[in-house]
Amino acid sequence: MRKQLIILLTLLISLVSFSLDYEISSIDIKGNREVPMEVIKGNLKSKAGDKYSTNNMVMDYQNIKNLSYIDDVTIYPKLEDNKIKLIVQIKEDKDAADLLKKENILPMSERVKVDKSLIISSIDIFGNLHISREEILKQIPIKVGSFFSKAKILEGQRNLINTGHFRDVNPEVYKYGEGVSVQYNLEENQIITGVEIQGNTKYSTDELIKLIQTEPGKIYNINTLRDDKDRIIKKYHEDGYTLAKVINIDINNEMKLVITLTEGVIRQVEYKKMVTKQKGARRQSNDTLLKTENFIIERELEIKEGQVFNQKDYDQTVRNLMRSGAFKNIQPEYKSIPGDPDGVKVVMLIDEDRTAMLQGAISYGSAVGLVGSISIKDTNYKGRGQDFGFTFEKSSEDYTSASLSFRDSWIKDTDFVSWGWNLYRQEDEDSETYDHYSSTIHGGTISIGKGLSRYLRFELGLKLERVEEENEDGKSTQDYNYASITPSVVYDTRNNYLDPTSGNYAKFGVELGHYFGTEVGSTYDYEGSGINRENEAFAKATLELRKYHQGFFKGNTMAYRMVAGMGTDSLKYQQLYAVGGANSMRGYKYGWLRGQDQLVSNIENRTEINEFLGLVFFYDIGRSWYHGDSSDKFVDRSEGNFPDDIKQSAGVGLRIKTPIGPIRLDFGFPVGDSEESGMQFFFNMGQMF
Repeated sequence: MRKQLIILLTLLISLVSFSLDYEISSIDIKGNREVPMEVIKGNLKSKAGDKYSTNNMVMDYQNIKNLSYIDDVTIYPKLEDNKIKLIVQIKEDKDAADLLKKENILPMSERVKVDKSLIISSIDIFGNLHISREEILKQIPIKVGSFFSKAKILEGQRNLINTGHFRDVNPEVYKYGEGVSVQYNLEENQIITGVEIQGNTKYSTDELIKLIQTEPGKIYNINTLRDDKDRIIKKYHEDGYTLAKVINIDINNEMKLVITLTEGVIRQVEYKKMVTKQKGARRQSNDTLLKTENFIIERELEIKEGQVFNQKDYDQTVRNLMRSGAFKNIQPEYKSIPGDPDGVKVVMLIDEDRTAMLQGAISYGSAVGLVGSISIKDTNYKGRGQDFGFTFEKSSEDYTSASLSFRDSWIKDTDFVSWGWNLYRQEDEDSETYDHYSSTIHGGTISIGKGLSRYLRFELGLKLERVEEENEDGKSTQDYNYASITPSVVYDTRNNYLDPTSGNYAKFGVELGHYFGTEVGSTYDYEGSGINRENEAFAKATLELRKYHQGFFKGNTMAYRMVAGMGTDSLKYQQLYAVGGANSMRGYKYGWLRGQDQLVSNIENRTEINEFLGLVFFYDIGRSWYHGDSSDKFVDRSEGNFPDDIKQSAGVGLRIKTPIGPIRLDFGFPVGDSEESGMQFFFNMGQMF
């Protein structure tokens, strides 16, 4: 600070004292050790003999200050014998010598090495058989007639070695009178008679030779060999063979260049638990046993023992495993095998997620009110990749449900065969209808599936259900049973089943069923009162499409869904498509619209705020349409045909991440609907889709 004040004071005094026409007598450069004086003076606008100018001095300060090899500068005038002596005090950068060389300026320390008493009289080159004298002289910084400089002679030696053409370079100096003769004795590299590549199996020798620059019949260049090595490895790495490397480059007795490769053949794949410190638990370094059985991991492997390791296949393996939701993190280790330079052991360090838990929760829906639930689930049951769980829910609005389910998505020792079952019972009250106000449903499903590929699956299900309904006055309206078969085709490339951020999902399913054992209550058995009082066949066809991709920035995901369905007029109330609620149109109550046809689309923008919290903006559009002869009160708003009176809703939601998936809180409201207004609130588990 004191230095700046002195400089400022000097400048102010100079503005006052030297405002007259004083001549610059001399310029004194101080503090330079590496920077030549003429370099500093060459950057000054002020010259000896010129009239002193404060403006020029300010410009001189800026010019010197901006030089890369100058760290700081002070310029001030000094009055002597009615003339100005300009003092330039510089502070050099600590790397001033190197910075000067980059700008082709010889530092002062190098100039000290120049012996001006000796003149170079000749430069002789010996030992060059294939590299011309002219090419060699381009690398030598000394010239005939210049002053002798040992530093420059050694620089020429380094330059020649760095060309890669020479095995050895020895400079010698001989003095003759007042002159010196400089001789460079060279030993060129050998002439290559051919190129051999060993250890390559993924590419032919001819393919790899086309990549390199070394040619038979020419002397080899060590720099070119390095580049050849890089070109070969780049080829392997670009195609995913990231463990491939060049282990030796040699010239044999026949003067052939021999390049030896190791490609990284997988000898063994091992799975270990990743040693991590978790909250509330301690892990020992020897705790490497996984809950997940090996066959679950092995069937997802894209890398195989005996094959060359490929990073793309490994990455696909990780994606396959992460899709299950049973793992949090997977990292590789590659271990060499003594005595087997081409072999590698791949160790997969796996951090398993918590899949088994006892959970209690409270949720809320506008239609069912406050819901308390308890569930016992394991999505990796006994480490076999199976889902097994029991859930019980009870609400403040006379809603009760219980379910017991099991699913094995890939039966052991089968070719992508799956099966599962579900038993359930549900009691509910629906204020949107009069005739079907109270319902009790109990039934079960069983399904079997076959994977046609890793992403394409066919499933066939059987469903059996008993439905008992009462009207708003508590009188029986209709009791019936039905059985149906449910064939479907599913295409799924999502990166995670519970909380996807990329991939696609498509499902086309058909339900073909028949009602039987229908018993109609007296209040329901009159013309035009209710929906399908007969034991009839029915059919439904449903198409669901989803897509996920990165949104506007990292951690932001765009998600889209479209559900379209068509059903026969013979559908009873409980089998109609219901639109409204947490899983369709979130600006409306559950089942606010019901019909035989449906079209609903949803768009969500999901942002990961941190490890535990997410924010969602959503837009829903669509509805269901009823075409029948019922006089029930739900018909007035549901009646119509596609695409009449499309509904819209929008809103915002929060996602709280838990080990079994996100907790979902959504606030939705109708858009452009003059008959409906007000916000709907939903509190559920898992993403909507």
